[in-house]
Amino acid sequence: QVVDEMAEKGAWHLVGTKVPDNGRLHARLEGRQVSVMLAHGKLYAMDSLCFHGGGPLTMGAIEEIDGKTCVNCPWHNYKITVETGEKLYQHADFDKVTKKLTPKGWKSVGQRQRVHEVEQREDGIYIRIDPNVGANEVESDKYAAHKIEECSGLLAPDSKRSSAGTPRAPGAPNTSGGAAGGQLPGTTGSRGYAGKPSGQIFQEMKNADK
Repeated sequence: QVVDEMAEKGAWHLVGTKVPDNGRLHARLEGRQVSVMLAHGKLYAMDSLCFHGGGPLTMGAIEEIDGKTCVNCPWHNYKITVETGEKLYQHADFDKVTKKLTPKGWKSVGQRQRVHEVEQREDGIYIRIDPNVGANEVESDKYAAHKIEECSGLLAPDSKRSSAGTPRAPGAPNTSGGAAGGQLPGTTGSRGYAGKPSGQIFQEMKNADK
């Protein structure tokens, strides 16, 4: 993991040479935890930790939702577009006759995750932190400065976990039901991290690209 805390704002940071398809590069730049993802031959960069609860967003699987490339957060299944950082949700209408919800496609609630500029050059992959940092507010900003180990369920003391056992980033609200008995919940579904506890995913992020 590349660490460049003191670089001048607006600078381009070399973070690696190659990202395998559906792989990740992680770096700590200008005090932010950021990640590079490769999807369908194109590079994308965004804040690593999910706006919703500080989860390991960029370790989630890449999937297509309504024609948009998204990363799926392993903690709470939030779907974030990799190009714009928008959160998508499945809209439904309530049928007064059947008393049931009818799916009506996907909608966006707007940008929730900050995205950054990324370029592939001859000597490697470069990121430039979004120049609007400080000028506008994006929800993921509140977790961007946290270090991965501060949000890791495996590394954090019990006080960092919710009453249900779900690890949370410092200051994060208790938004997950979690697993009973103080156990770390495993991620579910065919997202590449099925069965792994959240803390293990964070550890993989921490060890990536060393």
